[in-house]
Amino acid sequence: MSTPVTLPVVKVTVLEDRALVERRGEVLLPAGAHPLRVEGLSALAVDRSLQITLSGGTLIGAHVSRAWKQQPKEGLREHRTELGRRIESLEQAVRIAAGDVLRLEARLGVANAARQDVLRSISEGAGAGKASPDTWHQQLAQVRAEMNTTEEALRQARKREAQVRHELATAQGAHAQGEQPETKLLTSASMEVNHPTGGTVTLGVTYLVPCAVWRPAYRATLRPREGGESVTLECEAVVWQRTEEDWTNVEMAFSTARPTLGASPPSLVEDRLSLRDKTQQEKQVVEVSIREEALQTTGEGGGAKRAEDMPGLDDGGEALTLKAPHRVTLPSDGAPHRVPLFQFTAPATSELVGTPEHSPLVHRVARFENKGTSVLLAGPVELVRTSGYVGRAQLAFAGVGERVKLGFGSEDALRIARQVETKQDTNRLTGRRVRTHFVKLFLSNTGSQPEQIAIEERMPVSEVEAVEIELLKDKTKPAPVKVSPDGIARFELSAPPRSQQTLDFTYAVSSSSKVAGL
Repeated sequence: MSTPVTLPVVKVTVLEDRALVERRGEVLLPAGAHPLRVEGLSALAVDRSLQITLSGGTLIGAHVSRAWKQQPKEGLREHRTELGRRIESLEQAVRIAAGDVLRLEARLGVANAARQDVLRSISEGAGAGKASPDTWHQQLAQVRAEMNTTEEALRQARKREAQVRHELATAQGAHAQGEQPETKLLTSASMEVNHPTGGTVTLGVTYLVPCAVWRPAYRATLRPREGGESVTLECEAVVWQRTEEDWTNVEMAFSTARPTLGASPPSLVEDRLSLRDKTQQEKQVVEVSIREEALQTTGEGGGAKRAEDMPGLDDGGEALTLKAPHRVTLPSDGAPHRVPLFQFTAPATSELVGTPEHSPLVHRVARFENKGTSVLLAGPVELVRTSGYVGRAQLAFAGVGERVKLGFGSEDALRIARQVETKQDTNRLTGRRVRTHFVKLFLSNTGSQPEQIAIEERMPVSEVEAVEIELLKDKTKPAPVKVSPDGIARFELSAPPRSQQTLDFTYAVSSSSKVAGL
């Protein structure tokens, strides 16, 4: 017969879609081989993930065992059905009816004793020559009336008790036929251990459970300070768990590792390449197309990659583990719980940036350095300024020491209106087509303070020699400060109070007569 023991949960490592639970404690073992059973494991425990550590003894074998057990009645009160609640009320009614019968029987016994006392008083008075027939008649009438009332009440009480007992028996019969007792799946780790001399050992049980997930969340606060501004970034782990076991006062760690990913290489298939000569039409026509591409960078200067290729939990390609600074209690309720991880304060520089192609608003954008002890995983961030909460944004992945850019809401006094016109010309001799794009921006400042504003506009970037794109500097006023390799033109303007000014941005797309698709 195996000895049951219970080990508390001491540490939990939450992965991207599951959790690694560690139970540990001291167990007293007798000398020799001895079967042991650690109870209280989650019914969702993965069998093949079970690991046992034992100090001072030898582990012979271990496996996860499961058994169904009926729940005690006191554990089912809150889950009772309507029939169960009726049985409970009928049981209470039977107890009340039986109590009424006992009370009336005792009252009838008192009335009988009083009748005997009256009869004895009559016989003694008649023998002594002291007759009082009127008094005796009155006393006998009172006793007889009390007995009749009590007997009638007792008869009704016994009838009511019999009826309630019949209803209870009927309900219990229906419950026995229609409702089976609830059972619970008990999961335990069964093992065979051997200790040469016997004594206290430290036993550890580790296993994986699904239905647990975490994601990073941030809170960024932009504050003015002497000589500039600063950003305080707080990092939290939002945890959901429905593993059927509560984690009470445990060490928490959060990992980006994915142990369930398959490690086998992909199957190889034939990939045949063949050469052929171009057709006459293919030699005369160059097929091109316009492609919209969203760029996502790490920090302020990382290599660009497409946003749709970003995973749900981006760790930069290297598995990371973040530890909570204090013990945590997480119930198995499926609700989100926030666990603070770390925070730091870094000096920041902010500016007003407008992207009129996306929005007429002008936003306050702050740049600061990641001065934390860990990388910043991609996740949502709540934005706060001295005026209070201003909104939510998305924080991109950033390594330690990298520059981070965050927008902290828009300025109500600044607006940018945008107009676009297109003109196309074709050279009749060469067939070369030139499409000119005229972008006109109207910047207005309705506030009482002057502002320095940066405006970003984009122009296409050509990847083929047959298509040329040129910024027309003579028709672009004022001149842009810089144009990035991705075609982002940056303009820096000064907006006086209660003013309106115009910005002209012009570029031309030139393609030869062989180009098709534009």
